[in-house]
Amino acid sequence: MWQIDLNADLGEGCGDDAAIIPLLSSANISCGAHAGTTADTRAALACCKLHQVVVGAHPAYPDPAHFGRRSLDLPWPELQQSLQQQLSFLQTQAADVGCQVQYLKLHGALYNDAAADPELASHIVSFIQQFTPKLALLTLPNSALFYRAKDSGLRVFAEAFADRAYQANGQLLSRQHAGALLDAKQAIKQSLQLVLQGRIEAIDGTLLSLQADSLCLHGDSPQALMLAQQLHQALSDSGVKIHSFARRQA
Repeated sequence: MWQIDLNADLGEGCGDDAAIIPLLSSANISCGAHAGTTADTRAALACCKLHQVVVGAHPAYPDPAHFGRRSLDLPWPELQQSLQQQLSFLQTQAADVGCQVQYLKLHGALYNDAAADPELASHIVSFIQQFTPKLALLTLPNSALFYRAKDSGLRVFAEAFADRAYQANGQLLSRQHAGALLDAKQAIKQSLQLVLQGRIEAIDGTLLSLQADSLCLHGDSPQALMLAQQLHQALSDSGVKIHSFARRQA
């Protein structure tokens, strides 16, 4: 039987978190640095607890003006301090609500930078090992962060994107380009092809082999709820079990 995790980036103060969360198996909750208020975070966490959805930390560059989607040239000690504060914030809120943070997924530009920059990837892995060694890591497959985490013995899982177009080299097409964001029909087609066949079609038609443990849809998209509903239904109709990667045996 096929199975896949379905996750979304939530707690960002935009989108219908309460309606999306019951359709997911994992939720990446903003740690407050790029978007969302404490109330947004707590509401998302409470909803995850109610629906037994696994909670992940979603830290970012501290840049709310750009939604964490702009790379910042921060010295590592400064970025590390921000990440510590973000993780501490989310873990405190989760404990108050009565749930537990089980994995970490970086957000936006920090996600992309750590996937491409071996030095930053090493810093991130060392940070996890030092401060949150029990957390699993969710990141891009075949990336600097993925391989560094694997080599260090962390539990690391590969993520693909339901609603983003891919380039022929396997990287995501930049949001600055037309066609980077897929509509619901395109996203469902790409997701089913990935889960059932282990491949996707790049923006130029190239067929790429891609194995992933989790599918992400973006909670800040205007179509997020509709896509979550339709994707959940399409996966179920195809015999795919939606199950969090974080609940698998180590």
